[in-house]
This record gives sequence, structure tokens and C-alpha cells, in this order.
Amino acid sequence: MAQVRKILIADPDLESVRPLSRALRTRGYQVHYAPDGSRALEVAVLRHPDLILFDEACRMLDARTFINILRTNPRTDDIPVVVSTGQFEADKLRGLRDGFLRKPFNIDEVLSRIEHVFRRNEAAKDLKTDVQEIEGSLSQLSIPDLMQILGMNKRSGKLTLERGNERGEIVVVEGRPVNARVGRAEGEKALFRLLVWTEGSFTFSPGNAGGKPRIQRAVDDALLEAMRQADEVNRLLPGLPARNTRLVLAPEADLTQDQHPVTAQVVELLRQPRALGEVLDLAPATDLEVVGVLHTLLQKGVARMSEGDREEGTGPLLGPAELHALRGRILRGRGPSREATAKLFVCGSGPAVARRLLTQLPDIAAVAAEPPAVKSGFGTLGRLDLSELLHLDFCVLPPAEAARPLWRPFSTGALGALLFDTSEVAVRLAHFLAWDIRMPVVVVGHPVPAALQGAPAGATSVGEDLSEALRSLLILALNPAPVLPGVPQAQAPRAPATVG
Repeated sequence: MAQVRKILIADPDLESVRPLSRALRTRGYQVHYAPDGSRALEVAVLRHPDLILFDEACRMLDARTFINILRTNPRTDDIPVVVSTGQFEADKLRGLRDGFLRKPFNIDEVLSRIEHVFRRNEAAKDLKTDVQEIEGSLSQLSIPDLMQILGMNKRSGKLTLERGNERGEIVVVEGRPVNARVGRAEGEKALFRLLVWTEGSFTFSPGNAGGKPRIQRAVDDALLEAMRQADEVNRLLPGLPARNTRLVLAPEADLTQDQHPVTAQVVELLRQPRALGEVLDLAPATDLEVVGVLHTLLQKGVARMSEGDREEGTGPLLGPAELHALRGRILRGRGPSREATAKLFVCGSGPAVARRLLTQLPDIAAVAAEPPAVKSGFGTLGRLDLSELLHLDFCVLPPAEAARPLWRPFSTGALGALLFDTSEVAVRLAHFLAWDIRMPVVVVGHPVPAALQGAPAGATSVGEDLSEALRSLLILALNPAPVLPGVPQAQAPRAPATVG
């Protein structure tokens, strides 16, 4: 008979604890309760729970002190602690090994986190032994979890990672990363790329790897910096062309002799046409530094797309890493599944907008020669296959105010919206999607209307190129603008008045 797992809830807020405790008991967990940090420490030592949910509002001991005390006691050092908080503060929550939960509690989210921690701990048991080789799935044990476990146990060896056709490795000595490789990148550049992988498989082979150390960071420092750089790179990517687009220095560019070392690296590479992805791989600097330089050079006209790419297009919308991240974003919370399909909405006034989309994005497979949704203004226009496992359905909603009851139910599973004109009815629909559903919006060929400025998930404007508009929307969907805490929904800009 399977042993019943024990969970300790340390939280002074009984109104939050009662429904959570009932939900945990219903699923077979044994629940213990403590109203403050001192009592929680006593229960942890006496009962040795399998997991602790510790609220930051607990008195007597704060969360950091409580965790530090547990880690210094051999009886309790292995108990995972998930911190709950009513107000997100990145600095206070940074570095928590087992993560945090927002309040008020979403019961499904709490249960999912608990199950994830238990799965991770089960998968990590072998990493704490001296067995020859360990294999597993990154969906069961993430790379940050792997690195932290290797660090805590001061293991040495090679962590090999595979994701589709991509392969990378991280060399660890005494629990510290000393080198990494993926593609043509090595050192910190490769480590930062690998740490944000969320899918694939891993193999850890213990042993002493030779070679000169190329990374000097501790595990926690490397994880934090990788997340920071990934966020910044994704913020800048919508302002760059696709990875297959070839870039070159403008002949009339005025290049000063005194250049920053990273700028000099990029400028030297662009003396002949190179794909953006190739520049990222060949420049020794980190992806964030290279993307920042490319962004500046393109804005100032020092670099530009080569003529061949202007005529022939820019290749795939997203690179392999972006495709994996987008698929993970779509499948989040949907249970085990291989294929991912999401909706994108087309907002505009009249069937001409839908026909333009189908004409100018030829890779879309229309549902029919003349999709019924073109004339009716409601339904699916066609599907775009980004990969064998990732699909986008382009849909339209009737923008008339009388159709508003249809908007919310049909928007389930949507990633974002393309706004093709700034007519009153089109902007009103886009306003609903941006503010009520909180999805990103990209405006094609027009400035962002006032009603969409400051939208929670982001609203941006691009030119008439639909491929670039679609790419920008997908990048925004991957990295939505942060929702400002404490700003009520009523403060959203008003949508245009109803058309009589």
C-alpha cells in the first residue's frame, strides 16, 4: 500500500487554508497546520512532512529564516518548501529552490505545483547516488532543478541534453558549471541558451571532464542571469528580422574607429552578408549582447537586410527554440499531448481583410477555396503549420456590438490578434480581446490606437509586412507585457462608442 504523503500548511489566514486543506485531503494527502513560523518549525521536526506550504505572512519566523533552519538540520534538510505570497516581489522570492505560489490560491495551480515537486524529487533520487549514468525527461525534471541538485550534491560529470535535432552539454565539476556547448556556441553563451530549455531529454554521466574552465559562475548566479538574459532577448527580438534573414553593413555607414568590443565583433561579421542566426552563433559575446548591438545597428541604419532577402522573404517565422517555447506555452495546463493548436484572431471591417490575409500569407491552408468565414465574419479561415506538432488557426469574429456574447466563449485558446484597420468596430473588438481576454495585439500598417495603448499583454505596431506582423505577435504571445499589480480593470482605456 502506498504511503500517505504529509503536507504542512503554515499560514495565519484560515480563510485561505480551509478550502485548500479540504482539496488536499480529498486527494489523499494528510494535512498538518501551523499558524506561525515557530509552530511550523516544531511540526516539521516532529512530523517530518513530505512538503511544506509556507506563507510569507507567518509571524515569529520569516520564510527565508525558516528555510535556512530546515536546511541546517539533517532531519529536515530535504523537505521541499513552497512559499505562498499575496504580493509578488521578485527580489524577495528570487532563489527559492521549490518556487512560490500566488494568493489567493488557485487550487488547480497548487495541486499541480505539489505534484511537480514530488515528481521532481522522485526523479532526483538517482542523481544523489554514485550510479554510472542517469537518463530522464526535462518535462519531469527541469534543467534548473537538475543544476541545483547537482550543485547541492557537488557532483562532477557531463549533462547531455537533447531537444529534437538539437544537442547540448553542460560540464559540471563539484556541482559548478565549468563549460557548456550547444551548436557553435560555447561557455556562458551556450549555458544561458541551454538553461531555458523546457522540453527534451537529459543524460548525466558522472566523471571528471578535462579542459579549461570557461564559466566562473555559481549555479544560482548562472540560473538567475540566464533567466534575466532570456527575458531581455525576447523583449528585443520583435524588433529584429527572422533568424534566416541575411544582414549586411550599409555601404554608406559611418563606422567610428573606437567601438565597443561586442560591436566590433558584430561589425566584422557583417562585412559579408550573414543570416541573423549565424551572427548570433559566431559572435563570442552572449546572445543578449549581440541582439542588443544588432538592434542598435539596424535602428541607426548601419546594418540592413541584404537585397536578396528583401526580395525573397525572410524564411521561417520562428527558430527551433522559439517553436519549442511556443508549443510549451500553448500546452500549459492541458495535460499530456504532442500536438498543439492555438487560435489567432483577425480583426478588421469587412471580408477584404480576411482575403488579404489568405493572399499575402500563402502558407496558410484555407478551410475551403472561399472559406465561409470570409463572408459571414465568423469562424475559421485557415491553418498555418509552424511544425508537425504546432499549428495556428486564423479565426474571425463578427465585430458588431450585437455579436459581443460570442466573443468570450470563442476566444478560448487564443494567443493574440492582428488588427488590420482602425475602424471603430474593429478597434472595439481588439479592445475587448486586449483588455478583457488579455491577449497581445499587433496593429498592421497603422499606429497603435489610444484604446489599446498600455494593454496588459502588449500592443505594438508594425508595417504592412504580414510575415513580420505574425512573427511579432507570436513573440509577444511568448513574452507578454507584465500586468501591473494593483491596477484595476476599470482603468483600461475606453473602447470606441457603439456604432449606431
